[in-house]
Amino acid sequence: SHLVGRRIASMINDYLQGAVEKATRAHNELLPLFKALFLTTNPIMVKAALNLLGVNVGSTRLPLVEATASELDALKEVLRGLGLL
Repeated sequence: SHLVGRRIASMINDYLQGAVEKATRAHNELLPLFKALFLTTNPIMVKAALNLLGVNVGSTRLPLVEATASELDALKEVLRGLGLL
């Protein structure tokens, strides 16, 4: 929700108000992001995404390491697909 909080809130509200199909569509649109954020141990990808979007949250602390180049490439592709980057 740090990245798409309003969209998640809207999805939940739609579901709670009975608009299950609309909530499902929203979930399916966000699913690539959910998957990308768990390409590796949390919070590595969340921090990487926030840093890419200009929210300087710094790096991870040991024993965690930074996202790999391939993980960052996959994350960037998803963020672009959602119009975030």
